[in-house]
Amino acid sequence: MRVHILKEECENGKLVLLLRVEIEINSLHKHELGELERQILDFILDNDEVTQSELSRLFGRAQACRAIKNLENMGLIQRERKGRTYVVRVV
Repeated sequence: MRVHILKEECENGKLVLLLRVEIEINSLHKHELGELERQILDFILDNDEVTQSELSRLFGRAQACRAIKNLENMGLIQRERKGRTYVVRVV
């Protein structure tokens, strides 16, 4: 995947970017998500970033951990250690 910044400007104290994202068609087929993975990814997108412990409470510890690992291996999310848990955000 490649991301190109086509235009950037500042509006009301916020940086606004116009991006061009190129994704190879072959890589799209690699990202077949299960229902739980899709729900977790949507939840993370809606909240910008969440803790792994919060996802565990909502979706079940073992299932959330497995889904998070799968999403991380696909390169769709990243985890960053914060104290005794991880903060999860979309890449």
